[in-house]
Amino acid sequence: MTPSPRFFLPRLLVVLFMSAVGWLTPVWASEPKKTVVVEEEGKKFKYANEAGEAGRSGYVYKRALKTIDGEPQPKIWEPAPEPVVAPKEAQAKGDGHGKPDAHGDKKVEKKDDTKGDPKKEEKKKEDKKGGDAHGGGHGKAKAPEPITSAVYDANVIKLDATHRPFTKAVQSNAYADYFLCRKTISDKYRDTVLDEINTFADRMDLPRAQDTPCMVKVAKASTKFPGAIYIEFYVDESAAKACIKNGECGSTRVMMLYPKDKTGKKSQEVYRSYVLTDERKYRRASFCVSPQGQLLGEKSCYVAVNPDWLFN
Repeated sequence: MTPSPRFFLPRLLVVLFMSAVGWLTPVWASEPKKTVVVEEEGKKFKYANEAGEAGRSGYVYKRALKTIDGEPQPKIWEPAPEPVVAPKEAQAKGDGHGKPDAHGDKKVEKKDDTKGDPKKEEKKKEDKKGGDAHGGGHGKAKAPEPITSAVYDANVIKLDATHRPFTKAVQSNAYADYFLCRKTISDKYRDTVLDEINTFADRMDLPRAQDTPCMVKVAKASTKFPGAIYIEFYVDESAAKACIKNGECGSTRVMMLYPKDKTGKKSQEVYRSYVLTDERKYRRASFCVSPQGQLLGEKSCYVAVNPDWLFN
């Protein structure tokens, strides 16, 4: 039996109205966001053990856990395979004694063919002596010790056989080569020279010498006293630069080591001959001090040690 159109039309309107009401239902901010898990093709999902949430279509949605196929598998550690080593061939032949060396091989003793031949035995002895002379034949031979000066005492000033310091010159000009005091002379001798210089400077009413720099000066061949050894101080930095670099020493505070005997038989007898100058006050004076520290006079040590030099 077909329903009457007047009953069919109201029902259709009710269905459409209910659908519109459900579609326009607002979503509040406090409501939790619903996550829909879509089953991907080719993968199997493992779902949580829960009631889930039913959708409008009647399908129950549950939270999907990690894929069964994507779960990491534990790694099993396996030791690396040992390298294959070829069997070592026996290289040494037995010599009748059967004594193995440190590597497990048998030693092969060399036959001494020098026995019975006097020339070969003598050569063998000479070679052995030569090896002992050069440090036992092992390693490098020891460097020979440097030869010090026979004229100047090594405990006071360290000079080589040519009466020059063992260190390299730090500065050079047309008149002399300059070396550092701290690597050439002893601290005690350096302080003694500085004290005597300032004592003479006070007597002459001149500026005192400064503690640094202190230089050992070796005169060149073109000077009045070639090869002479000096210990030199300076009144200030500008005077030091002018004297060391250019050889212009207006304010001189210098002491020359004057050996009485240059043959080296009396190396302790080295006199101290001082010269102090001042270009502003036009002052110049010389002093001589004995090795024991006694003032021999206001003159150079050459005159003080050789009083009859005018008649030679």
